[in-house]
Amino acid sequence: MISIKLYNPKTGDTNYYEQKKVPFGKIKKIIEFNKAQATKETELDLLQRKLEENGSLTKTEETKYLNLQTEVEFGMVDPMVELVVDLFNHPKVTKEAIYDGLDLSDGIQGLSDILTQAMGGKTDSVKK
Repeated sequence: MISIKLYNPKTGDTNYYEQKKVPFGKIKKIIEFNKAQATKETELDLLQRKLEENGSLTKTEETKYLNLQTEVEFGMVDPMVELVVDLFNHPKVTKEAIYDGLDLSDGIQGLSDILTQAMGGKTDSVKK
């Protein structure tokens, strides 16, 4: 089971949505998302180590390093939100509702927790 609380700024209400069952077929999308993130993080880590060891990077490596930094820090948000929307398959759990309804302080962690829950994992921050 997965769940999400979304604040509606138009009404001032906070709505709770849950999906009791997540089809097993969705695991492929979660694994692909996790693999893409892990690959980017590993590439960034390798370039970071090379920079620390050598003191510099080639122009191509420098460009790749900067792009990966941005992607790892910010580029995962849209794909993660799209994946969560797909997992819920609920007309009121939309990209807009998530962007407007999650709090900035715990939004990424909340989305990450949903992906963990969908794969059968336990999280400490399951909230109702």
